[in-house]
Amino acid sequence: MTSGPSEIILLSTGLIVAALVSGILLGTWDDMDDVLDERGKQSAEDVRTRVSLVSDPINIAWEGGEDAKIHLQNSGDTFLDVNSVGAALGGTTMTVTVTDGVTTEWLPGKTVQFTLTNSGLDTDLISGDNDLTMTVSVSSTATGYTGLDTLREEVRIVKPA
Repeated sequence: MTSGPSEIILLSTGLIVAALVSGILLGTWDDMDDVLDERGKQSAEDVRTRVSLVSDPINIAWEGGEDAKIHLQNSGDTFLDVNSVGAALGGTTMTVTVTDGVTTEWLPGKTVQFTLTNSGLDTDLISGDNDLTMTVSVSSTATGYTGLDTLREEVRIVKPA
């Protein structure tokens, strides 16, 4: 019987193929595990990043026809970047600056006043009272992963008498 050597060759070939497939599967699993770990860390930072509107949403006053001041609170568990705040009112992008001009750290629980400037000079915003959607976006200053949060709130823009 000459089947002994051919069976050993087939067995060896099967073991080699199984080892190659196992190596590929383990490598793929390790890559997927790394991706899931990265997403988990990013999601955790997003959860820790929160902002809240402290100003009265039905009384956001225009000052000088172009500016409105709002108070935002860092209601999350991480530091927020005061220089990376974005805002839009009724779809019009606003220029956002820290009102006091010196605040650099936005600690959890701290409230900061920002000035929104009607950079697009949308005249519909400054004529009379308007009920609009205000959108504010913030980012954390965490190293490695930057958390993001977006606040959407219905507000009333009031032109001072």
